[in-house]
Amino acid sequence: MKVHTFPFRSNFKASLKLFTAALLIAASAVAIHAQTTQSPPQLTLADILIGLRSKKLTLPEKNRLLTEAVIQRGITFGYTSEIEAELQATGADQSLIDAIKKKSPVVKTSAVVQPVETKPAAPPEWAVYQQRADASVARGDYEAAVVEYGKAIELRPTLSDAFLSRGLIYLNKNWLDMAIADFSKAAELNPKDAAAFANRGQAWEKKGDVQKAKADYLKALELKAEYPLAKTNLARIEAEEAKAQPKKSPADLSTAKSAADNTSAPVDAASASVVAPSSIDVGPLGPANAVRMVKPIYSQMAVRSFISGKVVVKVTLDEEGNVTSAKAVEGHQMLRQPSEEAAMKSKFKPATFQGKPIKSSGTITYNFDPIGGR
Repeated sequence: MKVHTFPFRSNFKASLKLFTAALLIAASAVAIHAQTTQSPPQLTLADILIGLRSKKLTLPEKNRLLTEAVIQRGITFGYTSEIEAELQATGADQSLIDAIKKKSPVVKTSAVVQPVETKPAAPPEWAVYQQRADASVARGDYEAAVVEYGKAIELRPTLSDAFLSRGLIYLNKNWLDMAIADFSKAAELNPKDAAAFANRGQAWEKKGDVQKAKADYLKALELKAEYPLAKTNLARIEAEEAKAQPKKSPADLSTAKSAADNTSAPVDAASASVVAPSSIDVGPLGPANAVRMVKPIYSQMAVRSFISGKVVVKVTLDEEGNVTSAKAVEGHQMLRQPSEEAAMKSKFKPATFQGKPIKSSGTITYNFDPIGGR
């Protein structure tokens, strides 16, 4: 049996495709009345996106049909860069976007427009650095925290919390002068902050200035009566002071007088000439005197902070030339501790008096240079 084809069927399929696309364009509009004298409703953003996503026509055909529909009917939504990005991602060409721009409703300046989504404002730059510093402290990266707190302070010099937090790091590292400076600035910016005074008291106490420590603890307790740190440390200092002041008996006074009389007695010059001193000062110590000269560690934090210069460490040596004590007396606070640690690990040729080894003291000078090292 021979099957006959009819031309009108292909024409019918083409017409059906166009009719389906037209229905997709108006899919999300308010109900369309079959017979009405009013113009078709304006297109919504959903109408256009549905039309672009339709698989019934090619993308150029969908863009052409939607462009004509936008020009003829208009749109219900305002044009924004976010909407343009969404349309481009869905396949809209430039002609369709230009038509949407042209038909976008004009918003009067006096109208109150409610934003679709309110995004929180970005924090200021100083707050970003402070947040980074706090996060560094939480994970134990104190060197990074010092740098970040410094940047926050540069951007906002009145940031008392940043001075206080950085001061706590310095106190933990035993960089006492720097800690005192930061706590003092925090107290200046916020005179009612008991923590600034209490922690500065700790720094003064570590430096050996008990009276200044007591004054700061008292100030902290004046601001906050039950501040634990200040209350505990002040009570301990007062207890130690009470123990250090025993009552003197008549026998003690007599002994003290006798000792004073003996001190004033003349000493035989001949005997004194042969008595060796307990220690001698040998002056500057360097590689020429050294058995082992250890270099200090130049921390990355100090390098990044452009901290450099000379550090002088006063040392004492035993009869074998071992360093028994080391105390930095000159130089930047951040460079003193590594210099002291290096000095303690060093060893020098023993000093002699009349051919015999003797205890001695001297100074070691370290030069910190970001380019040349130590």
